[in-house]
Amino acid sequence: MIHRSFLSVILLLCTLSALLTGCWDTKDINKRLMPVVMGICKEKNQDYRIVLQIPSPEKQGSQYMESSSATITNAIDNIRTKAEKSIDLLHIRLFLVCEKTAKEDMGDIIDYAIQANDISIKGLLAIVRGDFDEVIHHQIKANPELSSYDFFSEQSGWTPESTIIRLWEAYRNIKSYTQDMSIPILTKGTDTLYRFDGSAIIRVDKMVGQISTEEVLIYNIFQEKYTGGTIEIADQSSVKIKRASIKHAIAWTSSGPQLKSRILLKVEIIENKNEQTEEKITTKLKEAIEKRADKLLTQLKSDRSDALGIGQLFRRKMNEEQLKQWKQQWYLDLDHEITVEVTILNSIYLKSPNKIKKPAN
Repeated sequence: MIHRSFLSVILLLCTLSALLTGCWDTKDINKRLMPVVMGICKEKNQDYRIVLQIPSPEKQGSQYMESSSATITNAIDNIRTKAEKSIDLLHIRLFLVCEKTAKEDMGDIIDYAIQANDISIKGLLAIVRGDFDEVIHHQIKANPELSSYDFFSEQSGWTPESTIIRLWEAYRNIKSYTQDMSIPILTKGTDTLYRFDGSAIIRVDKMVGQISTEEVLIYNIFQEKYTGGTIEIADQSSVKIKRASIKHAIAWTSSGPQLKSRILLKVEIIENKNEQTEEKITTKLKEAIEKRADKLLTQLKSDRSDALGIGQLFRRKMNEEQLKQWKQQWYLDLDHEITVEVTILNSIYLKSPNKIKKPAN
């Protein structure tokens, strides 16, 4: 006769095995639509217009689905209602916000994207300038959804002359007393999918200004995101920045916060058609970068935006009340000096007659 405790064990194992039969609610990939780009723009009646770009192998391109509603959630639900397949937002890699909406308020858009359970917080954020429909629907080749992401990928199309920001970074910045941000501005490309048109200066959750691609270089150095690039200087010379770093010295005096920043550049000379000396090239590069930095600081203070995140450096020196007043008072009183130090790594490959030793007779 089988012991009662043994029967209990058998029944328990059977119950557990039923629970471990797999993901019973999964959906076949052929029954799902996976958008990679979401476009968001407020219409005149303040409804949100949502456009989803979905890879479509059948069309050798993309499928577009859109809807408008008073809330983003309801607009997406409307798209799901009319879709023939389930829509999975987890694969969205890029969020494009029209410039008009960015100037009004982006806070609710970022809040939605972060709070939604089915959206990755690693998605990239950009602002669309010009005709919203033309930029969203613009296609160059068979797989525009891949081009959209590669355009911002640090392993492919991205360059340090453009900013790059993810949803979680944007959410952190709009909630911060001591840090704002910069978001890339896109227009419709000609021979490429997009064209960078500088970067937007954001104060809290609104676009308040713009910086050029030249000033973006300084911005990325402050964000420690600079990965190297080529800079042209006067007299037909150019250098390649191999490494860029920055060091800060902070102080809080009776007159307010003071900051001295040193940008350290390690470069290689690529072209030197007029055979300038290394000292002259170093001086001109130093002057060019310092001029860009001063212009950027002036612009950011004018827009009352701490996009460089300077306030983060002073957090330990401020009390709670000073933190709250950083952008309104202390940031505007900041005494900030930026200097540049240039080190030329090598000139052995410099193709100039004065650098090539002649063979001995």
